[in-house]
Amino acid sequence: MSPAPKKIGLIGLSAKGSKHSAETAAKQFSLGSVATYDNPISIANDPNVDIVAVSVNVPEHYDLIKPALEAGKDTFAEWPLARNLKDAEELTSLAKSKGVRTLIGLQARQNPTVIKAKQMVESGKLGKIIGTDIYAHGFFFGPVVPENLLYSTPIENGANLLTIPFGHTIDALCFILGEMDSLSATLSNHYPEQTIIGADGKPSGGKANKTAHDYISITGTTIGGANVDVTFASGASRTGRNFYWEINGTEGSLVMKADMGIPQMYQPSLEYFDNEGKTEQVEVEKAGDFDKGDFSFNVGKAWEAWAGVGLDQGYSVTTFEDALLRHKMIDAIYRSAEKGTRERYL
Repeated sequence: MSPAPKKIGLIGLSAKGSKHSAETAAKQFSLGSVATYDNPISIANDPNVDIVAVSVNVPEHYDLIKPALEAGKDTFAEWPLARNLKDAEELTSLAKSKGVRTLIGLQARQNPTVIKAKQMVESGKLGKIIGTDIYAHGFFFGPVVPENLLYSTPIENGANLLTIPFGHTIDALCFILGEMDSLSATLSNHYPEQTIIGADGKPSGGKANKTAHDYISITGTTIGGANVDVTFASGASRTGRNFYWEINGTEGSLVMKADMGIPQMYQPSLEYFDNEGKTEQVEVEKAGDFDKGDFSFNVGKAWEAWAGVGLDQGYSVTTFEDALLRHKMIDAIYRSAEKGTRERYL
């Protein structure tokens, strides 16, 4: 007999956050007869809700996730888990004390290219890993800011180039090569004033003050001794080098390339180079219709893995504990940049 389906309470289906707008959204997306709510506590306390899924802007995460955990509900949250390390620690501790299951949206780990690269590294095909380099652009977070992303400009909101595009990418790096033993960071804010653009991509006439960083340089070593060098810039590359990732071993190298520096959404190509000068285009499963603007594949695989599906194919479960570790890494990056020191986070 199949287990009863889990009922999910969605926070973020409607951007306006009212019961009426939730009803309108349910109708728009043809969800049929569903319960609607006007506050997170109502969802959390509904006995018919098994899982609470939080998909809103980062500054709102803490206030929406906490009631779900307090009510003992299994909880999904998009990455980042919270605005800062302190809030992430509190939410992770609360989830543990309540004994609930958690899922965090670090879905770059579910990208078929990332999984294949991990499998090739672990198989020994590259030999001993000696170093890795990433150069990427995060699309936004530079000279312009869309009106709907104005919340990303204050650094205290925790929704910026470092936490989101870089955060997803460095998580994929650690997933493949292991955590970093130590790191040094340089962070810059080259565009403290941004031009606000509307939905049509044209300047709306306003300006926004930005305190979040827009250029990131990280160096360090993995626990296994490999050198790590990562550079993340804002905006798009003028030269077309929006995402380039090289992993070098004693017996071969891997290169991943993509049109955007956001591997949680876009799927990179994968090439293998051996010591004899031979090049192989590695075939990987296609991540859905990402090339047509459908970025649901990796998220869907994360949910499937949470349900125990696909674990034998390399897909994995990412929890609030994984998110907390990444928040600790980001905090170490901030400390290093501020003090000019080499930092650890493990």
